[in-house]
Amino acid sequence: MEENKLHYHMKVRVFRKEGAFGPGVAELMHHVEETGSLSEACRCMGMAYSKGWRIMKHAEEDLGFSLMEGSRGGSRGGRTMLTEKGKDFLHRYEMFMAELNRSAGESFMRWFEV
Repeated sequence: MEENKLHYHMKVRVFRKEGAFGPGVAELMHHVEETGSLSEACRCMGMAYSKGWRIMKHAEEDLGFSLMEGSRGGSRGGRTMLTEKGKDFLHRYEMFMAELNRSAGESFMRWFEV
C-alpha cells in the first residue's frame, strides 16, 4: 500500500439483532470446512477454542439457524462440518461482499479520483 495514496476500509456485518456475522465468522467457517474441526479452525486463527465456540453460537443464535454440526469423540476424535444452510449462508455472504466491494471501489474512485 502506498503511504500517500488514499484508501478506504469497510466493516460489514449481517444480522437480525446484533452484528453477529462478519468477516471473522466467515473466516472461521472456512477453516472449519478445510480442517473438519472447530478446534483446529480456532488454532489456525490464533484464537482460543472457547472464544471460537462463543462466536459461532452467538452468530447462530442471532441468525436463528445452525451454521455447523459436529460429532463427538470416538477413537478418531470428533468432526465438525458446516450445515447445508451454513454453507449457503456463507456463499451468499461472500457474493454479497464481492458485489459490495466492487460497488464501493467504483464509488471511491468516482468521489476521490484515485
